[in-house]
Amino acid sequence: MILLLVFAIGLAAGFVDAIAGGGGLIMLPGLLFSGLPVGGAIATNKLCGTCGAITSTLTFAKSKQIDWRACAAMGIPAVLGAYAGSRSIGRLPTAWAEPAVIVLILMITAFVVLKPELGMKKQAARATVNKPLSLKTRLLGMLLGAAIGFHDGFFGPGTGIFLVFVLLSLWSLDFLKGTGTTKVINLLTNITALATFAASGNIDYTKGIVGAVGVGLGSFIGATFATKKGAKLIKPLFVAVAIALVAKLLFDTATN
Repeated sequence: MILLLVFAIGLAAGFVDAIAGGGGLIMLPGLLFSGLPVGGAIATNKLCGTCGAITSTLTFAKSKQIDWRACAAMGIPAVLGAYAGSRSIGRLPTAWAEPAVIVLILMITAFVVLKPELGMKKQAARATVNKPLSLKTRLLGMLLGAAIGFHDGFFGPGTGIFLVFVLLSLWSLDFLKGTGTTKVINLLTNITALATFAASGNIDYTKGIVGAVGVGLGSFIGATFATKKGAKLIKPLFVAVAIALVAKLLFDTATN
């Protein structure tokens, strides 16, 4: 019965995550409810998230909704940042992390809501894919990729939201292509974290594999749905996930 529940929660988490990110808001509480300790739930969630990221990446790639130049510019720095962030846990104070993330996500959400055209149009300036990126864009992308990767390894919540916003703003992508590109970068950082957790032995492979199957299936359905419906579907869900994440972080802060 518990494994069936883990599968069902994974299905819902994968669907939401493929469209707007934030699947961990659903999967992590589900794993905690299944009886896993906090460390085991976080580690097992990475296994589920990695499976979902693989499925989403393949689906978005098939629909040609990934900007591979942005992946190249931000992906490797994000992996290095994620590794550095995971190594910094316990060495740096974390009290500032939640308030900073809450403020940043609120600012991003307000910007997205108050700028209706953001991410709603197909690539214009970037539609000419042969046009070389400026050195400034590449360097800024690398810097932001490293910073977001560090956040993912050190704290985690909001990573997808930050990535999508940077891709919309810096690369002028629409929400659909920005989401697809984010999945590739998330996959790279997830694999990095998963290898660390696997080495520590914290993963519950029984629940992890069942959850991963659910997340993978949900991600396939969600990514397929997103590629058909486009940015008009993704933008409101992006805002909803951002608000839900802020609410969760505020609740965690108030109850700790």
